[in-house]
Amino acid sequence: MSETVHYKGTLKMCIKRHNETLEEQCKRIIREDKNKKFDNYYDSYKEMLLGEFYQEYIVYDDILYLVAEKKNIEPDGDIFIMNENMDGSLAFEVRYYNGGCGFDEAIEYAFENKR
Repeated sequence: MSETVHYKGTLKMCIKRHNETLEEQCKRIIREDKNKKFDNYYDSYKEMLLGEFYQEYIVYDDILYLVAEKKNIEPDGDIFIMNENMDGSLAFEVRYYNGGCGFDEAIEYAFENKR
């Protein structure tokens, strides 16, 4: 069922290892979870990571972010806000109707509005 949702939280950049691609990074994270094995349903490890860990990881501009904190707030109108914290993490606040927009898309709008 679609509804308006409102989240506020923090993203932390996932640091790549030396010469590691985004796909290799996603594969490493999936393999670190001993309960997960690659499923041929997915075309890539990136797709699998974003599907199996929906709303836990976000990719923007080829950079992987961990959703470190996310709090649900009472919804009322669209909001897409992002600010950089002193520690380098990114604080976000998004409010949207999830019948026309997904969490990852809302985060992309917030990146575009980043201050």
